[in-house]
Amino acid sequence: MKRLILMIFVLGNLWAFTQDATKKTDTKQEPPKLQLKPNEPNHSYGVFKIGYVYQNLSSSNITLKNGENSYNLSSNNVYFGLERGWVGGSKKMLMIGGYLDAGAGDTYYLSAGGSFALRLLDGWVIPKISLGYQLEHLGLPGDSDQYNIHSGVGTIGVFVNVIQGFGINIEARSGIPFGIVRKDQASLYANPKFNMYQIMVSFSFFDFEI
Repeated sequence: MKRLILMIFVLGNLWAFTQDATKKTDTKQEPPKLQLKPNEPNHSYGVFKIGYVYQNLSSSNITLKNGENSYNLSSNNVYFGLERGWVGGSKKMLMIGGYLDAGAGDTYYLSAGGSFALRLLDGWVIPKISLGYQLEHLGLPGDSDQYNIHSGVGTIGVFVNVIQGFGINIEARSGIPFGIVRKDQASLYANPKFNMYQIMVSFSFFDFEI
């Protein structure tokens, strides 16, 4: 009798264990699927960008120490940038913020300013315009001194989402002709002016949860 009772007890526990394991298997959640859709915004956003910037800097009226009367520099540089701002308006389409970006390579520059953008198609496409100030290093042929030039700049661009806030950003920038910062240095070259334009291509991440 004791053996029969022990056998019933063991079989009962095995049955209960099997039922519990079956329930856990049935209720096991599948891993979340990768979503391509951009993240939903709260009331603020941040952007991190890293990529490539091509720049052309030129002056058609400058007397250089190597005997030339014009200056033209095409440069290839690493590009990186940050943005931070507010999201609001109808369907949270409006984005207003500030930016800080820089390039480093054949030349060096730092730019900062304000930006205005729109979240279109639920964030799949974000066109942007910005206005700011740019400070840049300048090297002149036949001259070992280092110069800095500066000016107001404007930027237009568009971001295309690829997967959950990650995507490609393409921007173009130009501005008021640049001038040498220090007056004594500028007078050595009769106060020259430099025209500038840039093309920036970057991998960008938009974070709407900060």
